[in-house]
Amino acid sequence: MTEKQAHHTAVNSFDQNHSDYHTYRPEFTPVIVNPLLVELNLATKDVDGDHIFDTSKKIVEIAAGTGKFTKNLVANGWADNLTIIEPSTGMLESFKKNFPNIKAVQASSYAIPIEDSSVDAVIIAQGFHWFADADSLKEISRVLKPNGKLGLIWNFDDTSPSQDSQAAESKFYDAGSRYFNTTDFKGNNQDVFKQFFANQKWNQEVTQYIYGFDVNVPQYRHGKWRQIFKNDSYFKNGILDSFAMYDLEIEKQNVWKYWETRSYITDLGDEEKQKIKLHVEKLIEAYQQDNSFSDNNKTRLIKPMGTHTAVLTVNK
Repeated sequence: MTEKQAHHTAVNSFDQNHSDYHTYRPEFTPVIVNPLLVELNLATKDVDGDHIFDTSKKIVEIAAGTGKFTKNLVANGWADNLTIIEPSTGMLESFKKNFPNIKAVQASSYAIPIEDSSVDAVIIAQGFHWFADADSLKEISRVLKPNGKLGLIWNFDDTSPSQDSQAAESKFYDAGSRYFNTTDFKGNNQDVFKQFFANQKWNQEVTQYIYGFDVNVPQYRHGKWRQIFKNDSYFKNGILDSFAMYDLEIEKQNVWKYWETRSYITDLGDEEKQKIKLHVEKLIEAYQQDNSFSDNNKTRLIKPMGTHTAVLTVNK
């Protein structure tokens, strides 16, 4: 049987745009990353509320890209017990420049070059939607120790089926949003984020316009990654959901550059990308208001953002 391969659109687009991806995509805030590491049994909190990281625990990070998430692990002390798996040649090139001393190999979720039952946690940042299938789960399960954890994390731009869980069963963190304290944390999490993202109309309009181009590729927002766990035998039932809310202050001129790093936009021709760019700029002009900016010169737009973490326990 032929080994399943990483999604060609993801690999090809990230081979092309890895440099811009690293420049224009947001970081992952420790406000939610550190609690995620606690939920993955990789850290604890002391009596003063400080995080203590157990760097003897072995981690595999799959689809690490340029190292946006890895940066947190390295800052918390991981080095020898961290292995990076990345299928894109371009992304791996950028990663090795950013982290020359971290072990990184070109591979995918379908063939992880790690021994059976040898790692404490597998972490996937901004990538699981590309390979959310039974073959990946089987392979991830294989390398995890009994009761090992799978941690997923995404930054996201709008409400979607991926947030189809109950607020009362989730954790929320204020990672620096002027809208956090006015949000009603009740009902379904999709209702919570509808309120949150409605605070900036310009962002909603641009986001929904760009989303119209992603119909043919897997994306976090489609929510299909949640469905794979419903009939799965490799991980125990139940997803622990946590969310952080923050405001990304983005230079007006860089809004297009942010969206151009999306795989389904990178894959388009130059002429079509130019048309999309012009329309994005028109939408910003049409829907921006005085309270859309974080500075008096009106150069930095306020873009509400969310970060979602999901934790699962291996079933072995």
